[in-house]
Amino acid sequence: MKRTLALALLAGTFVTAQASAFSYSTCLGEKMKWNSNSKQLRISSTSFPNGYWRNGVEDGINRFNLNPSKFRYTTRTDTGGVSRGNGQSEIWGTSNGSSINDAPAVASYRTECFWFFGNHVKMKEVDIIFNYESPWRWTANTNKEAIWNYSSTGGLRPLQTTLAHELGHGLKLNHVNYEYNVMGRDWEHIHVNNSSARAYMGEDTADGVTFLYGARSGSWEDVGVVHWAYSGASGEYSDHRKTRIYNTSGSIRPTFTVTEPAGAQETGYTVRRGMQIDAEFSFENNGKTQRNGVATGFYISSNDYITTSDRKIGSWSLNLGRNAVYTAKKRLTIPNDLQVNRTYWLGAIVDDSRSISEAVEWNNATYIPIRVVP
Repeated sequence: MKRTLALALLAGTFVTAQASAFSYSTCLGEKMKWNSNSKQLRISSTSFPNGYWRNGVEDGINRFNLNPSKFRYTTRTDTGGVSRGNGQSEIWGTSNGSSINDAPAVASYRTECFWFFGNHVKMKEVDIIFNYESPWRWTANTNKEAIWNYSSTGGLRPLQTTLAHELGHGLKLNHVNYEYNVMGRDWEHIHVNNSSARAYMGEDTADGVTFLYGARSGSWEDVGVVHWAYSGASGEYSDHRKTRIYNTSGSIRPTFTVTEPAGAQETGYTVRRGMQIDAEFSFENNGKTQRNGVATGFYISSNDYITTSDRKIGSWSLNLGRNAVYTAKKRLTIPNDLQVNRTYWLGAIVDDSRSISEAVEWNNATYIPIRVVP
């Protein structure tokens, strides 16, 4: 989450710039960026051996690469020593937390920024270093029951969301504290449907990378919905909360604890048959272009896996731009024939008509647990 800045060469000065909601760094009035549209990251075979941990890092990088920009990270295995300032961009871990200021992870840079008959501004190296010292405990498991905010046994910090945050720093994107954003509190920036909890870049960071490197050629459309929302600033980080069910007066419905499926623990909301409620979700456009009239459906499911096979109870048409996360409430009526004292999942599916040819489909549905009470 924290980041360390290597000294720029000679007389350059870093400035934070803002475009839309994302924030990026400049020097001598120019964007600080890599001089190509790709960067190879060498993954330490000691810190992340083949199998579970290496797969987790690759999964995080692959998900970060699902964006409309020209830029992509590539990987290779690093079987030698790792260190800052060795001319190689590496991903590794340390058990000496004080060496990275006791942060859970850092992105450490080398940059070039000076004037000599013209500006010389570019990224030279980035090392992403994870903290293995207590209290930081990691998981690369993408089952929600394994991670913070979803586990009945406490859970672990998701490696992939933190990696997405640091990969953003690797592109000189800065922390953001004014929008739902992976450059804020990353473990609260995650897509969940059924038991799958997936890290992803997100609308705002995708917008920033596209601003820095340009949009890729060809089509790249991607709309999504999550049950997370911006809740305020926590220092230089955005803080996020789960979306909620409200009364039509704007007050939050009473809550209960959901402990199904086994191992999960989430907050749900009580409702009554036939009542009107306002269901809150956050919608994103992670693709290249503005999408107007996006068909969105709302469903009641008997489990936490929301699909178009579930019972549809409402619909919406959304205009989704690339410049903002859209957290909104939809008024719905709870069906009269639902069973009392039973838990259901109220879901949203964006592009439920499947009219958009999307590069990513797994982020189109999510849920909020509800329980029908007398």
